[in-house]
Amino acid sequence: MSLHHSTGAVTLDRLGPGDLLEVFGYLDRDPVVNVYLLALALRDGLARPRDEFWAVRRDGELVGLLCLGGQSGAVLPLGDDAAALRLLADQAAARLAFLPRRFQVIGPREAVAAVVERLDARGLAPRVRRAQLYMAVPRGSLAPGERLPELRPARPEDYDLVFHSGAGLRAEELEEDPRAVDPLAYARRVEEECRDGYTWLWVADGALRFRASVSALTSDAVQISGVYTPPALRNRGHATRALTELCTRLFHRAGAACLFVNDFNAPALAVYRRLGFEDRAAWASAFYEAPRP
Repeated sequence: MSLHHSTGAVTLDRLGPGDLLEVFGYLDRDPVVNVYLLALALRDGLARPRDEFWAVRRDGELVGLLCLGGQSGAVLPLGDDAAALRLLADQAAARLAFLPRRFQVIGPREAVAAVVERLDARGLAPRVRRAQLYMAVPRGSLAPGERLPELRPARPEDYDLVFHSGAGLRAEELEEDPRAVDPLAYARRVEEECRDGYTWLWVADGALRFRASVSALTSDAVQISGVYTPPALRNRGHATRALTELCTRLFHRAGAACLFVNDFNAPALAVYRRLGFEDRAAWASAFYEAPRP
């Protein structure tokens, strides 16, 4: 995606339920890449008090969008209009007090770069920054594979397994142990994973072989996150087999499966491309820990 440098007046506005149809129209230009924001809008109708949606319009037409998660800490910018992204970045910086101390900026690479640049100017640098690729495979294009009936959603009795494997995943991906940096919030999140069934496990002989989560779901796409095989069990085809099974099941509900992956993770990229995933967008993430006031 390249930035557009259009002319015309731009305005920044807080969105609410009355703007829902306009937001759907904007996001539906690419319902696979925008599946997470679409799922948020479908779930809450732009009315959840702990989230804020902001839009930039140019001559009355929506050209940029920003979601701020006051509880989740998700800062999600979207757009390819350079002036719109600057306004959205300014707004993200202005609303830091609304966000939790630990927050993350995730989205198309240029949009994330605009927010990171604005926060840098305020003296706030990301703890971890990642360049990523957003990839997708449509229903019907997934490479065939051996079925895996053992793959199943996590259950409450899986708490310890999900707790410790999730910590290993986060330590590897984000260079931190959530059991140490935010133990209460992490424990609550694991309880939700085991209660709500959006994390999937393959357990054999009492040991985890694979885990992944569903982070967003619409009829157009399902976003998969947290794909993880324990290091001692890698290079045995476990991730290929389990991810094939997960996508096959999810295709009963969505037209495409998508995910984003660090652009330096060659083994994961090889697995995804072998399964039929193709690059859809340049993506990025930046993780912050703001100082306490």
